[in-house]
Amino acid sequence: MADGVQRILLLDGELSFRGSSLMTLRLARGLEKREVDTALVCTGLGPLDTTLLQGIRLHQIPGLAVPLWGKVVLRTLFRDMKKQPPDVIHLHDPRLMSQARWLSEQLQSPLVISVSDHAEAAGLRLDQAPKSLKAIISVSESVQSQIPEQAKLREIEQRVILPGVTVSEHCGAGPLSDPKREPVVGMAGPLEIIKGASFFLRACHRVVEAGHDIRIVIAGSGPEERSLRQLANSLELLPRLTFVDGGVSMKAYLSAMDIFCLPSLQQGLGVMMLEAMSLGRPVIASGVGGVLCVIEDNKTGLIVPPSDSRSLADRMLELLNNPEKTKAIACAGRELVRSQFNETRMLDEYLQLYQEIRDRQKRQPAVVPMARTGRGPETHKP
Repeated sequence: MADGVQRILLLDGELSFRGSSLMTLRLARGLEKREVDTALVCTGLGPLDTTLLQGIRLHQIPGLAVPLWGKVVLRTLFRDMKKQPPDVIHLHDPRLMSQARWLSEQLQSPLVISVSDHAEAAGLRLDQAPKSLKAIISVSESVQSQIPEQAKLREIEQRVILPGVTVSEHCGAGPLSDPKREPVVGMAGPLEIIKGASFFLRACHRVVEAGHDIRIVIAGSGPEERSLRQLANSLELLPRLTFVDGGVSMKAYLSAMDIFCLPSLQQGLGVMMLEAMSLGRPVIASGVGGVLCVIEDNKTGLIVPPSDSRSLADRMLELLNNPEKTKAIACAGRELVRSQFNETRMLDEYLQLYQEIRDRQKRQPAVVPMARTGRGPETHKP
């Protein structure tokens, strides 16, 4: 549409191998495909599949969150954008709120913020939010429920926009279709305590003790990697276990898995889970947070209690011992993603929100920026 959204600025912290980063990248790439001039500014890149960066106008600014230097960076951004300011500034890392506030005020562009997990939502302090903040987008109703009750909320729209991924065309031969090949059980994501990888390894140990020769894949990196290697060694799983860092092709290792596990102790929704489902992989997930708005037990996946390696092992065995059920669950999960968690729907909802905010902004009288235009915000380290 001629009078539609033309320019979007996305702001994020370090982009790394985690679901929130994958969604930021999908959004940036999808908006560009919709012919929306989209710039993604981040503070850095961690280990990440480089194919995920294709088709994106990415600007790494490591000093954005650094005191003093961050002010210089922001003034440079302001000068670059003041002739054609973005219709909306979309912040994906609440730790950069002061930087986003300054830019939105100086450019007179409305600001929206996304929260992707329960800790981010619970940590929002809206009494300090800028007047330019028009909407808070949560990745699931579970995450939205954690936003503190504050008077400021009456002035700010809250909306849930579920993640969206691309979907494979078919299930193929299906997982566990080759009886001569050792089944592959895996998980993916940042290696942090809350992701429950230790319970995953203990569950794999039980499966091996039950007589199944399995291969184990853990994709990702993080502070728990060393302790997980030590645990795998004590469980005598190292010969079966492969660690894959986030720089390897995500589609390749997810496709190699016969069963995908999400053993998180808490979860905003589970983007990596959706990616696996989109490839026709059956999912076993902890019944926490936003997972429960995706998985229907025994239909589109299997649900287990969090931090329960025995239950997780039992459900692995349930799939390993019944390939037909495994394939049925895998195909049902893929069809769920195709119908409810696809990228097209996600982009439509973001663009609709941007358009609504832009239209409201145009109806409001312009506000002259404060006299201290040349100064940056009081920045702080995230």
